[in-house]
Amino acid sequence: MTVTVKSSQLQQSFGAVMDRALIEDDIIVERYGAPRVAIVEYGRYRRLLEAEVELVRTRLRDASAAVSARAEHLSDEQVDDLIELARNDANSGT
Repeated sequence: MTVTVKSSQLQQSFGAVMDRALIEDDIIVERYGAPRVAIVEYGRYRRLLEAEVELVRTRLRDASAAVSARAEHLSDEQVDDLIELARNDANSGT
């Protein structure tokens, strides 16, 4: 379950809020009515980071496979032409 607290409430009872995050809940801290930060148990934080890295890896693998599939039919000359075009674009700032 997620609990929302105001930043002033967090300042007054940080220890209790931290204990709650360790035991049972994710804590969202609001400032002026807008969510600003989250307090989560460290193990959950690590799992979230690992999931984020895995998602990026999956997306990169998928993109690489898509590019490889599209380039599969190109001749070496066509690949060289595309490389030259990319170099010219990079050098011209476009």
